[in-house]
Amino acid sequence: MIQETLKVLRITTYGLLGNEFLEVLRVNTTETWITPYKRYLVDGLLPVEPMKAKIVKRNARQYTLIDGNLFRHGYTHPILTCVCGDQCVCIMVEVHEGICDSHIGGRALSLKVIRVGYYWPIMKEDCVKYAQHCVQCQKHANWWHAATEELRSIYSLWHFHRWGIDILGPFPLAIRQMKYLIVAIEYFTKWIEAE
Repeated sequence: MIQETLKVLRITTYGLLGNEFLEVLRVNTTETWITPYKRYLVDGLLPVEPMKAKIVKRNARQYTLIDGNLFRHGYTHPILTCVCGDQCVCIMVEVHEGICDSHIGGRALSLKVIRVGYYWPIMKEDCVKYAQHCVQCQKHANWWHAATEELRSIYSLWHFHRWGIDILGPFPLAIRQMKYLIVAIEYFTKWIEAE
């Protein structure tokens, strides 16, 4: 629940004069993944669809409602705060680019979000997607191990069907005034011949 303060210029019916402030509570009525669990834990109401009702009833034992907020029992942490929507993005931004500025990968980011104490069902997918689209991570990534182009397999149907020949050199003069090396490779058996 988000509390906002609005400035009211003139409302005489409520007894406000001049530049007084009126406090308004905005209620969020959108349906999120948290809503069915809250309804079940507070009122015992299940969704109409039988499959969703079965899932909510089975998973509800992992959740607790404290002061209107939903919490999940974790394995490594005693309790995780359940979040949704824009809160998920804010948490990912803070953990990924926040005060520590670690710019970790997606899987490590999701584990760090759990260590911080938050949970949402598609956290791993969201964190991987967020880390893949981080401009700073893409700009400063170490890509030396990536191939410059896609590798292709070379197929050979039978022995001595396909050969590869390379000429290497010039090398310093060797015996019999030779300074080039010819290397031939047969692709089926990977047999190498050098002269």
